[in-house]
Amino acid sequence: MGMKENREKIKLRRWVRVLIVLAILALVIGIVKAKAGGSDADRVLTIAAQGFEGHYYDAGEREKVVITFSGSEGGSRASDTMAWYYKQNGVSALGVTLFAGEETGKYLDRVPLEYAENAITWLKAQGYEKIAVDGISKGSEYALLAASQFPEISCVVARVPSYFVSEGMIGRDAPSGTSCWSYRGEELCYTPYVVRDFDVIQQLRRYGEFNILSYNTGKDVTEESIIPVENIRGPILLVSTEADTVWPSSQQAGQIVSRLEEYGFSYEVKSLTYEHVSHFAIPMRRNTWLLKLLFRSERQFPEACAAERADLSQQAVAFIRDNW
Repeated sequence: MGMKENREKIKLRRWVRVLIVLAILALVIGIVKAKAGGSDADRVLTIAAQGFEGHYYDAGEREKVVITFSGSEGGSRASDTMAWYYKQNGVSALGVTLFAGEETGKYLDRVPLEYAENAITWLKAQGYEKIAVDGISKGSEYALLAASQFPEISCVVARVPSYFVSEGMIGRDAPSGTSCWSYRGEELCYTPYVVRDFDVIQQLRRYGEFNILSYNTGKDVTEESIIPVENIRGPILLVSTEADTVWPSSQQAGQIVSRLEEYGFSYEVKSLTYEHVSHFAIPMRRNTWLLKLLFRSERQFPEACAAERADLSQQAVAFIRDNW
């Protein structure tokens, strides 16, 4: 019995090592491909010409449009996938790259809210009457901030959201000592990380999955860093998951709902919480195998995760179509 248990432990350690190597390799390849371009968008927008870097997916109508934002991985992979999915369902969308793009800053550090402001200006010039935003993870933070700042945004979808502005990141190893976001040359108030040195590889070894909850919990959230979501002028859809191993999105969504209730928010608020799907709460066009490598819940409950991902994706489209 002891020998059998020992063999199982050796197999588990080998699996974790393979997981780590493949996950890192996939992440590197994904980042390189995202930077290399190759977007299937209908039009590519640039900071030099339009004041933001983006990929426009034109569904052929001019009433509603959604601006999408990726998370802390940067680049345009996630924002493009979200925009592409909206187009497949008859809604035009614009994926805006926040950092790690062709012309943007390299890091998640003082990213300008002007990217959203300039995207709004461009979309209005194309004839769009109603503008929504949809962001995942750090992109949801940016989306909520933009909607609370710019009255032209009249609907929000926030996937695995945060309710406050956090500290920026230099690469994937250390906090920046500055805010993630800025506006008119001033960084926005933020809550700093408690942990000052990130070792994702160690976390992978320890948990056998991508789990950085210890980095994203236990913060002393300052009132100044809380996003004033009560200023948003339209309905809000929140999507979170109990299986989140990046940050506690279901609790954070609850904080947003509580604040909106406290301020007597007059627009519709819909909060969906899923049981199994991982932090990547967006439709997937490719690399679904990577999710299984990175997240235990995706390995243990593949059918449930696929069903929940399909449901939340359709819920976002329905919310844009029917509730706005």
